[in-house]
Amino acid sequence: MWHLPLPGEFLLLAHRESGRVRDSEQAAYGCAAAELGELALRRRLRVRVRKSKLFGFDVYRAGGTIELLDTRRTGLGWADDVLGALQSGSGLHGWLRHRRRAAFTLHRDALIGQGLLRHQPGRLLAGVRHHPDPLARGSLIAHLRAVYDQRTPLDEHLLFLSDLVDSAGFAGEFGLRLSWQQRKDRARGVGAVLAFPEGLRDTSTALSGAIPSPRSGVGGDGGGDGGGGDGGGE
Repeated sequence: MWHLPLPGEFLLLAHRESGRVRDSEQAAYGCAAAELGELALRRRLRVRVRKSKLFGFDVYRAGGTIELLDTRRTGLGWADDVLGALQSGSGLHGWLRHRRRAAFTLHRDALIGQGLLRHQPGRLLAGVRHHPDPLARGSLIAHLRAVYDQRTPLDEHLLFLSDLVDSAGFAGEFGLRLSWQQRKDRARGVGAVLAFPEGLRDTSTALSGAIPSPRSGVGGDGGGDGGGGDGGGE
């Protein structure tokens, strides 16, 4: 289970047992953000942000700039492609908007190839479905629950995943909730996140904050499954 890169984990959680995603556009943005998160965890990039302090809490301005730190090959084909495309520099929101559809399609196809998503062709009004492997998805949710309940130590990888899951609204569906103290500690950079580099915490916050809210009127399994689009950029 844990060999999956961050975008694979995020997309597996985005697919409900019904085979649909709540909001495919939001899931596509989150998948592209998770790609950058994986590269940040590998110390290949960071998101430069503008922030200030208010009563000891970090207050972030929207947006950010992607800064490359190391362009050496990672061994992941998609990750090397992303690094190559980012050579000229890019703003966070512009990159996510450009990359979202390709990221969604690429990582969904990878999950299908690994047997972690089962493709079901559309029939009449049912539409195409991609059913997640219940054991793999359930194991991932259980691991996150242990982190939220503070039974498992928070590490850098789980910081990024939990931030993405929380921002995308999946946490509530899974019964996962950070306590007020946990949220306060993260906002102040203390407690469980104190040992993490400030630039890494800032990057996780910027990436999760760039995921749009669900589209108005989208709910349940009616969210559609079109986030993959044509698999290209814009």
